[in-house]
Amino acid sequence: MRNADPFEMIDRHRDTIFRVLGLLALALIVFLVLRHLAMRQGGWGAAARRVRRELAISAHAFAAPVRSWARYRRTRSLLVRGLRRQTTWRDAERAVAAAREAAAPFGGIPYAVLVDDETVTVLLAGRDLPQADEAVPGTCWWTAPGDPPNHWTAARPDLPAVVPVPDLPHPVLVAVGARDGSCAFLDVAAGRRILTVQGDPRCVPALHQAIAAQLAARLPAGLVVVAEGVHHQYAGTEIRTAYRTAREMPTRHGIAPVLVAAELPDPLPPELTGPPESAPGPQIVLRGTGRGQRRTLTTDRHGRIALLGTPLVLEGNALSRAVARVLPDLPPVLPPVPPSAGRPDRVFAELDEEESVLLSGEDAEDDWGTTGGASRPPAAERDEREGEADAGADAGADADADAEKAAVAGEGAEEKTAVAGPGRRGAERPGPNRRGGERPRPGVAAAPAGRPAPRIPRP
Repeated sequence: MRNADPFEMIDRHRDTIFRVLGLLALALIVFLVLRHLAMRQGGWGAAARRVRRELAISAHAFAAPVRSWARYRRTRSLLVRGLRRQTTWRDAERAVAAAREAAAPFGGIPYAVLVDDETVTVLLAGRDLPQADEAVPGTCWWTAPGDPPNHWTAARPDLPAVVPVPDLPHPVLVAVGARDGSCAFLDVAAGRRILTVQGDPRCVPALHQAIAAQLAARLPAGLVVVAEGVHHQYAGTEIRTAYRTAREMPTRHGIAPVLVAAELPDPLPPELTGPPESAPGPQIVLRGTGRGQRRTLTTDRHGRIALLGTPLVLEGNALSRAVARVLPDLPPVLPPVPPSAGRPDRVFAELDEEESVLLSGEDAEDDWGTTGGASRPPAAERDEREGEADAGADAGADADADAEKAAVAGEGAEEKTAVAGPGRRGAERPGPNRRGGERPRPGVAAAPAGRPAPRIPRP
């Protein structure tokens, strides 16, 4: 090594030495650039936090479509499973009626329902509603722990049997989305007469058409009037003609007609500017900004739906697809039963079963002249039997009258025979005539068809 020439060694390893020096220079330049950027951000700590935030945003941007697709599938499955069951709709209607009765002393008005597999929660509007932990004696006010004061919660098996009040409108529920594993319903008949749908231009038509399709499927035929511009494949009626038709349509069993429109008639009718109780008129489901007193449903580009002025915020990105799948299975709105003689109105199946049991017991106690506990014949069969009995009585009366006339004629013939003297012995005794029949006795009329001949003792 002492005799080695250093210049010769450098010349021999020149490429390696220049490569190492270049890498060190590059690392120094990168360090200086990073230090400059970090100092501009406020130091090394601020720069590190900025880098972490940017990485999280990038990860969220790549994962958002996957999460949105999974949320859409989950919401659609929940809505299809819940809306296809008729018990979901019936429990929601019973809960609205029960909550309205419970909140009547406090001035509460139910406007929405959340139904899951176990409980039903009704959202109410009011100022003096009791708190969740406040017991109200003498009422059926039920709340769950942690619920705000404008919620009325009950287990689905514990829903009370409710008889509808004729003076109050029957609830008309439509599905508007899902929240926390529950199907959300909005009562169209409660509150303001106009319900507007506003928000993102791509999501508003889908929500508006989903509500219109549910109303057309659940309400009686002819009670929903669709104006032009609601759907591109449905012509509809001109808005002023459609409003006039809906206004002149009578209310059926407490259910008002509904007008589905893309705009309001111009000029605005005066009954739409006043409160709902000022003048009778149809319910209006409007797309876009409305005028007068109204309720507003808003939707954004992510499919979230909110009812302005209330805590109701829902996931509605899959509502239109779910409604399209379950539309043939939607149950109709049950109108109040017309009042019958001496019996209260019944709407729900539970009350109908109880009433049938009671009526069967009453019929068993009545005496209809049958043995073995036979049930009372139907009304139509009873009327038919009574008609046959009346017809038989009339025929018997006519036959008796004919018999009396024949008896009088026979007595006259006997008198003539006695005056003329005795004739042939065969004329005095009955016997077969030339046609093979029995010759009638003197003074006895022939028995009418279908009746046995009277027995006369021989002398």
